[in-house]
Amino acid sequence: MDITQRIEGQHEWDAVVVGGGVAGSSAALMLARARRSVLVVDAGQPRNAVAAHMHGVLGHDGKPPRQLVAEGRREIEGYGGVVVDGRVEAVAAVDDPAGP
Repeated sequence: MDITQRIEGQHEWDAVVVGGGVAGSSAALMLARARRSVLVVDAGQPRNAVAAHMHGVLGHDGKPPRQLVAEGRREIEGYGGVVVDGRVEAVAAVDDPAGP
């Protein structure tokens, strides 16, 4: 099953994370580990894209930012999360059939 089929087959997500950088990936990983259905949409344009190395992330000092993001994606997917390349252009609220 390719990623498009997997996304289209899932009509509801417990969480949709916009941005797959360190913060978004960390949030998505914790949600996936807690057995929540999570979709990460990442435009692939991190603020530190020009940096050759990153600092200040425990255990990853000096690592290339893109390497950390790639490792994070694998971890998220390993817990059942879905990560897609894309850009979120709009967000809309929907009625919750379960109520408030």
